[in-house]
Amino acid sequence: MKNTFAIISLSLFLGATGIAVLSFFMPVPLHAQVQISASIPGQYATTATSSPSAFVANFYQYALSVAGILAFGIIVYGGVKYMASVGNPSGQSDAKEWIKAAIMGILLLAGSYMILYIINPGLVNLSLPNSLESVGQQASQTGFAGSSGTPTGKCTPPTNGPCTAASLSQYSCLGNSTLAGGVCNVESSGNAAAGGDLSTNPGPNGRNLPASVGLFQINLSANTIPANCKPGSSGCLNCPAAFTNPYTGSNPHTSIKDMNLYKQCVAAAETVSTNVQEACQLSKNGTNWSLWGPATRKACGI
Repeated sequence: MKNTFAIISLSLFLGATGIAVLSFFMPVPLHAQVQISASIPGQYATTATSSPSAFVANFYQYALSVAGILAFGIIVYGGVKYMASVGNPSGQSDAKEWIKAAIMGILLLAGSYMILYIINPGLVNLSLPNSLESVGQQASQTGFAGSSGTPTGKCTPPTNGPCTAASLSQYSCLGNSTLAGGVCNVESSGNAAAGGDLSTNPGPNGRNLPASVGLFQINLSANTIPANCKPGSSGCLNCPAAFTNPYTGSNPHTSIKDMNLYKQCVAAAETVSTNVQEACQLSKNGTNWSLWGPATRKACGI
């Protein structure tokens, strides 16, 4: 009985981590959309439209909180029993075993987390494959590629700068360079360093750091660079791993948890060629701009 808490603690962590690891190998339809109709309190604020990974992550964090409270309760119980058993060696020994079991459980949780994080931070980042979580949610959420905020310009290509139809025509993957130029102008007004969809992290100029960056306001919290690359592969920046959760139209809140990775992603997104290539892939070669926010789609009539 005394070791039950330690066993439950280890099972809790290994079970949740197992789900996270297996999720990388689970075959899922590219356009599948999965939702969980349940609500669990916690950091990820799961709702009736939450993804499975948000549900699992929040359940795991909630379970850890419960485990911490139980551990504290067991330690208090052991302490009270120890003091109440003065003159009773067997009772004090039993109380010590209760306290040891609680401490063992806490050490198993903390130690297992640290070991897995050192091996690979992705093992403790409970998330489903990009094909399910990003593409699967695009039908119901807005702003997964571009900014979901208020447009900064008109949906016509500017006469100078990187958003002109002439400048974008060199990227054959964009198809209609006039429309692409209009989207680019709406999103950033041709400013390659433009930022929108602000995170909760303050920047050096007093303005919160952006989640969407560059000409086409690529949403770094939801997209890898290059788009749809396999995290961990050579040349792939797993930008979503730098955030606590994707910034979306239905959940316009996120925080940066890995500043070094975030800075790498921002630098890449501010590079004109990289940003345009990202827009090419996310817009399916300029034929589908549905991943951009409703304000942009309305301004451009798409």
